[in-house]
Amino acid sequence: MIKYENKYTDKSFDIDKCRESALSGYASAQYQIGQCYEEGIDVECNLAKAFKLYWLASDNCRPAKERLDKDSYQGQLVKWLKKAVNGKLLAGADLAEAMCMLGCCYQHGWGLDCDLASAVEWWQQAADMGDAYANDRLGYCYSHGKGDLPKDAVQAFLHYLKAVEGGYSKDYFSVGLCYKNGDGVECDDEKAFGWFKKAAEHDNPMAWVELGHCYAAGSGIAQDCGKAVVWYRKAVDLGGNAFPDALRGLGSCYAAGHGVEQDWNKAVELYRRAAKADDPESQYLLARCYAEGHGVEPDMAEAVRLYKKAATNINENKRYYGHPEAMRSLGDCYANGIGVRKNAKQAAAWYARADKQEHEA
Repeated sequence: MIKYENKYTDKSFDIDKCRESALSGYASAQYQIGQCYEEGIDVECNLAKAFKLYWLASDNCRPAKERLDKDSYQGQLVKWLKKAVNGKLLAGADLAEAMCMLGCCYQHGWGLDCDLASAVEWWQQAADMGDAYANDRLGYCYSHGKGDLPKDAVQAFLHYLKAVEGGYSKDYFSVGLCYKNGDGVECDDEKAFGWFKKAAEHDNPMAWVELGHCYAAGSGIAQDCGKAVVWYRKAVDLGGNAFPDALRGLGSCYAAGHGVEQDWNKAVELYRRAAKADDPESQYLLARCYAEGHGVEPDMAEAVRLYKKAATNINENKRYYGHPEAMRSLGDCYANGIGVRKNAKQAAAWYARADKQEHEA
């Protein structure tokens, strides 16, 4: 990353150096170039480009986020965008970008009422002109059936593919997931791995996790637990519990001694962090540790509590309706009175739920 600290109001400001810094991902430089486009300093005024740069900078630059959040700015932006696209003040890629940004305003309710159907209309026009981000947005809408579009995995995949072909690198990961899950395209582990690798090279932490899974399972690439550990750890080292899959994956490597020296204490620590992030598989694995005394003192009451959390963990968005193995383990606990009072009716109920869940999966 190239850090250019001069402000656009400084006499020593060099827009070319600032633009180079912005392209390298430096948020402060993105904000400065955004202000240049907003005020027409050394470039032609273009609020669509300013908006895009503020947006890119907003996660790591407080002034950029504050600028986007101002109602006065949002209103000014929408007015300019409508004038630009309806009055044909722009052409080619600049016009497509303005159409795409107007769609985003409708999506988020910036300067006007939220209206995802209208957003889709503008994104479609921008996508027809080759705008990469507009294709990404259409891919998302087709994937989830949003904005009056039908749920269509094939169309979602095609739009994600157009987005990456247009230079939108964040969809390397989306295309990889389509190949991994067979969504809109034939399942292909090798192609999925290749796209995840591209995404990882563009610093996508979710791709780091997927590469860990690929190397751990030998999916699309020769199994290499040492490399799995490297990729899992890369995501875990970002801090917090943002990537429970990575915490769980690394925990399982420590539990089995795959790619690292076996260490149940470390495995439990990682499972616990992932379980706190509401990951059902980690809740189940941590329950197993308490049930079997791996890395912790045996505690069947705690095991039962964790089995229940995993068994009742429901996420409609992920189409996840509870952990079937946790349900079956709860059935065993109730059937045998382990960690909980013996109850044949409860045992039968949990066994039935597990069978139903496994049948529907």
